[in-house]
Amino acid sequence: MTDIASSFPALSTGTTTVGFTAGDIVVFATDSRATAGFFVAHRKTKKVYKIADHAAMTIAGRVADAQSLIDLMRANARHYEVTYGRRVQIKALTSLLSNLMFSYRWLPFQAQILLGGIDDEGSHLFSVDPLGGFTEEKMVVSGSGSPVALGVLESEYRPDLSLDEAIRLAFKAVAAAIRRDIGSGDSIDVAYISPASMYRELTVQEKAPLYDQFVKPYLLM
Repeated sequence: MTDIASSFPALSTGTTTVGFTAGDIVVFATDSRATAGFFVAHRKTKKVYKIADHAAMTIAGRVADAQSLIDLMRANARHYEVTYGRRVQIKALTSLLSNLMFSYRWLPFQAQILLGGIDDEGSHLFSVDPLGGFTEEKMVVSGSGSPVALGVLESEYRPDLSLDEAIRLAFKAVAAAIRRDIGSGDSIDVAYISPASMYRELTVQEKAPLYDQFVKPYLLM
């Protein structure tokens, strides 16, 4: 549940991504600000991506490196489904990503990845560092806003959170990071994976009450 950006200076870029499991669901939330040093390069950058119906990943670090990894994971997950007629296990997908990143360790992908999803063994969430090391976590954060987001998560997280409670907590954690971290900002994206719906992202309309509760009151202070 720690941020590794301090160990890799090239990853010390602005962002906040969080992920956690709650029962048989996995929830992700991210901000949407892309930065280049102190320059806001883009305000609507996507940082959570569907890999397959049952798997997703968030990105922090260099966008080009991360997008290459996303394309590779999507292609391999689809290839496995077509070849074997079943979905790839989340740990197997993580091992593939780990091996790929380790094979480029002399010129590493400058990205920290959160990869999670559900399979026949339940819900899983992994944190993968730029050299391919990975750990399975119940709750993990990445990016420059991670200390603030982690504080919110650790104070309110429970393994038995309902889907609605988990979504609210993920949004709240990123909203808190946005208020206090100059490298994180603009809008918040939330996605989850559950046995009932598989991968799903919240719409603008669904997020509106969360903005009203966790963002707008602080704009008036």
